[in-house]
Amino acid sequence: MLTNHQTTNSPSIQPQITVLGLGGGGCNTINRLFSLRLPGIRLVAANTDTLALNACAADMHILLGKDLTRGLGSGGDPEVGSQAAEESYKELIEAIKGTGILFLTAGMGGGTGSGAIQIAARIAKSLDVLTIAIVTTPFSFESGLRTHTARESTARLRAFVDTLITIPNDRLIGLTSRETSLRTAFALSDDLLIKGIQSISGMIHSSGLLNIDFSHILRLMKQEGGCYISNGYANGADKASAALHSALNHPLLEEIPLHEAKGMVVKFSGALSLAEIQGAMKYLKESVSPDAEVITALEDNDLLEGQAQVMVLVTGIGAIPVLDQPLNIKNTAEEIEVAVVEPISNPNSNGYTAADASPDDLEVPAFIRRGYNQVAHAFR
Repeated sequence: MLTNHQTTNSPSIQPQITVLGLGGGGCNTINRLFSLRLPGIRLVAANTDTLALNACAADMHILLGKDLTRGLGSGGDPEVGSQAAEESYKELIEAIKGTGILFLTAGMGGGTGSGAIQIAARIAKSLDVLTIAIVTTPFSFESGLRTHTARESTARLRAFVDTLITIPNDRLIGLTSRETSLRTAFALSDDLLIKGIQSISGMIHSSGLLNIDFSHILRLMKQEGGCYISNGYANGADKASAALHSALNHPLLEEIPLHEAKGMVVKFSGALSLAEIQGAMKYLKESVSPDAEVITALEDNDLLEGQAQVMVLVTGIGAIPVLDQPLNIKNTAEEIEVAVVEPISNPNSNGYTAADASPDDLEVPAFIRRGYNQVAHAFR
């Protein structure tokens, strides 16, 4: 039994948030996140290209498929990216296990990100780690092959993550001017990931007048359907309501279906009056179902004078969350379903068979031990 003295001096155990960027696009995102120095976040970069990986600032680096690709990249082939990730499954397990929430990010349409992100998601699922994937899809002016690869890879990924948010790169065009650089435009797409990370971290790594524990957050996020996480700031009159509106309206996403929400956490920060909080929550009360579980948290911290921050977590918003707009608006749901069910060509080409894996090696993900395409079976 611990004494009071021992309890007081024991190091605090904080739930860990890991961001795993895969491929060139994912590693670029990790680079931008690293420059922000977000507290309590572990950043992991994984790539098949040694030069690109070494240029990425991260807490942990994983060279995928060292023997398969020899560090030269995947050649734009998602099957090679998938095989490379399977070869490096032990390193991926090491990066993922023990984390509370995993964010996966990649640019879909190329080889490494498109192929490896599904393997990382499968490993996370086998470890029962709550996983949120935020991916980008190609510009419409890019080749048809990249578009097809992105569509198919995104559809296959969907089965293995708790929430999938897809950001079409074409939406960045409407938010930028002719003078905006490509680097700046891609940084805008990272804003959604950054806000989500900041919100989760802010909810669990701080104390206030009203708090919510990490287990409660996980319970809400594991409800059927997806989730939306963001934050917003505002100043002046009605700042609490304005900050909430900002958090719920990201320019890269469609309108959030609040009426479908099963759970919601709203954390207010700043010097706010009870009337300001009540006014902001009145809007939510009118927008969500009376059966939804709505939790309010409050941290009375020293933000800039007259400023308010609102962190929002919305869960259970539909079987296909916030999300995934078809790359071609003409695509029907039936066509997307075909893309999901269509078996990967040469499903046993990953090189792993039941004979290769030791039955005692319990860390080997089941889909690798069995040596077959789990996606095809998951939808049959």
